Amino acid sequence: MKVEYPVERAVSVWIGRFPSEPDFDKAVDDDVAKRLGLSVPLESICEISFETEPVPIRRLIEGFSGWQTFVDAAESAALTLGCEKANAALVCYYLKCSDAPGMWGQLHFLGSFSGQDVQ
Repeated sequence: MKVEYPVERAVSVWIGRFPSEPDFDKAVDDDVAKRLGLSVPLESICEISFETEPVPIRRLIEGFSGWQTFVDAAESAALTLGCEKANAALVCYYLKCSDAPGMWGQLHFLGSFSGQDVQ
């Protein structure tokens, strides 16, 4: 796997289903932050969303900074994986992952897309 940061207009997205927000936070710390090994804290380049019940992927992504620039690609990738709904999403800006595994613990890596954090 190749991890590049910072990459202009790159957005990387993970989704999953978790029983609680602390479970999701633990997965982000253990399965994503540690694996990426970035020189900056993950929380400084990402946003998260957590819903109590699974919702359609588009609805889960709406509201992230610049979501309109990458929602179509993220939704398409999720549907290709058979993930129609999730209750947790992690979006990292300026981060590009190539040849990355599809599963990071309980999180599905949808991919790195062209997008931006602000319109």
